[in-house]
Amino acid sequence: MSGRGRRAPTVAVGDGGLDALGDDDRGVSNVVGYVLVFSLVTVTIGTVFAVGITGVEDRREAERVANVERAFDVLDDNLRDVQRYDDPSRSTELRLSGGTLSLAETTRFELYNGSGGLVLEREYRSLTYRNGDTTIAYETGAWFRSDGGAAVMRSEPRFVAADNRTTIPLVLLIRDGDPRVDGDGTVQVAASRRSNTGPDYAADDEGPFELRIESDYADAWERYFDRTDGFPVNETATDAADRTVVVDLTEDRVVYVPRIAIDVTLRR
Repeated sequence: MSGRGRRAPTVAVGDGGLDALGDDDRGVSNVVGYVLVFSLVTVTIGTVFAVGITGVEDRREAERVANVERAFDVLDDNLRDVQRYDDPSRSTELRLSGGTLSLAETTRFELYNGSGGLVLEREYRSLTYRNGDTTIAYETGAWFRSDGGAAVMRSEPRFVAADNRTTIPLVLLIRDGDPRVDGDGTVQVAASRRSNTGPDYAADDEGPFELRIESDYADAWERYFDRTDGFPVNETATDAADRTVVVDLTEDRVVYVPRIAIDVTLRR
């Protein structure tokens, strides 16, 4: 038979052809969706991990500082027992947690009589713990916390003004042995009272008196005197930014300044 009249076979272009494949974007959509979901999960996990780690570190740091504060509370109570009950010695344990404990910084006290004469001049050492921007210190019967320069008095001294009489007991810390320890581990702060403790000064009919304090925590001292009866702050002479607080003892005829001398040893 002749090949005339036969048609060449044709390729049907429809759902199964190349054009159909080019128009079908379902595979691309699945890949994009997978990438987006994976990226979202990765970012979420990374954010939670970063925030969580930061929160844990902040909590640990806060707990470390809180432990030191509790140790200074115990130290304050122990030193008061030595003062009040003549206990021969007391010891307090403190965990350093990477900080430094030292008996180096000093606080200066000066007492002037009514004629402007200097009748008492003393420098007292402070027991100071430093870790980063946080400082916790005990000086002359009070202890403080400072963060970035702003100080707060956490335990007040036993200063009393009543019945025309002012009593200002000052706790003198005398370092015995190594004045500085740092790193990790626990330090024992051993305190023992000296037998030669006695009054530094007692005066009658020489007022009005003026008390001047030079301290790294002058702003906290100033707030303490503002809320304590019988210790009006001399606003003109006081300059907390320059570490100085001045108090006018205008209504007191008698000033008694007992001195409590305590040897302090830092033991690892």
